[in-house]
Amino acid sequence: MITPKRRKRDILENIAINPTTITIKQISKIVVDGAHEEHEIELTFDARIFAQKNTDIKVSSDTKGTSYSSKTYGMLVGIDNVVELPVSAKERIEFNCPYGKMRIIEVYPQIVKGVLCGYQCDLERID
Repeated sequence: MITPKRRKRDILENIAINPTTITIKQISKIVVDGAHEEHEIELTFDARIFAQKNTDIKVSSDTKGTSYSSKTYGMLVGIDNVVELPVSAKERIEFNCPYGKMRIIEVYPQIVKGVLCGYQCDLERID
């Protein structure tokens, strides 16, 4: 049976195999005087970015031009590095890494026996 301590250690060992140091910009919208105002926080930590099996390429075209996004990558983050990775319509997290500019689109907490051990994330490469 796996324990929270063992799961945290496994996540950190997996990250140590191929770590990528990233600095994320967390942009959240807070209500100020009845209007949404963007608030930005920067965090630096080590994570492991990996290729996922399913590739989903989305092409968005409008009057300003065409943009491409790909959901080919995932990320593993240890809880010792970051306290919280919220992702919602009001908050988005973007960062640059060797694979390009990424945006976190989904966050899956890794929980064992009610203890948060880390995060697995779906990434979207944007240009």
